[in-house]
Amino acid sequence: MSWDMNADAPSDARGSLLRRIHETYASLPDRETRVADTILNAPSEMPVWTASELAGLAGVSNATVSRFVQRLGYRSFEDARQDARTLRETGSPLFMKGDMQMASSHADLLRAEAGVIEATLAQIDPRMLVEIAGALAEARQVRLIGFRNSRFLADYLTAQLAQLRADVAPLALEGQTLAEGIAGVGPGDVVVVIGLRRRPARFGHLVRLLAGRGARLVLVADKGLREAPAFATWTLTCAVETALPLDSYVGVMTVLRLLAADTAEALGDAALHHLNEVETLRDALSELEQAR
Repeated sequence: MSWDMNADAPSDARGSLLRRIHETYASLPDRETRVADTILNAPSEMPVWTASELAGLAGVSNATVSRFVQRLGYRSFEDARQDARTLRETGSPLFMKGDMQMASSHADLLRAEAGVIEATLAQIDPRMLVEIAGALAEARQVRLIGFRNSRFLADYLTAQLAQLRADVAPLALEGQTLAEGIAGVGPGDVVVVIGLRRRPARFGHLVRLLAGRGARLVLVADKGLREAPAFATWTLTCAVETALPLDSYVGVMTVLRLLAADTAEALGDAALHHLNEVETLRDALSELEQAR
């Protein structure tokens, strides 16, 4: 994919502010990297920051901020801020770092988990979910992959989608190399890549390879991911942080559940017919216990 680097081009010629940052992140000088990180860590604040406020938060000069936005292809900081106003991310209590402590009661845990769900949904555009669901419904085949704690989330969505349509499977089967799985991906396919923090090394390289195959990519990640979103067709950013020692995935699960439901709606009768065939085969194979 090539982009017009002309600074006089319309503000949407290279995509959104976040996409531009991810595309240029690897080549940014150190001071401009600090500006990029400040924005990526709290994108909902960009529409209200002044250039001086952003510079102060990043610990750089106003001139550095000006060079940064021009490197992204904007004429001015105001153009970049105007572009940010189109983003649907909003503020989240998860952006505030709390003391790492265990919940003192079940009620504390419930509030923390509810906060993760609320913060995640505040960042997700429902129209994007509908668009992704349409792509999942129409794809030649759907492949999914996740590593470490992201693996069970990829397996969950695989199981849900496999009940609704054919040709849904993990990108790499047990005992198979990644290369074998990637080789089967091409135009007309959709690949869902779930990459929450503490991702394996070269995660971004995998995303680039998949994008190079011509498939459309759905990237599910936390706000800390850099560069890889530039290669994805859609990126769903989910909250995972709480004041507790371990990350929470209830927000991600909620998004995946909504995505499965939207896909079922996009498939319509085709999903019902496929599910009916699956249920008939389950009965023939006596695979599930019978209700008493």
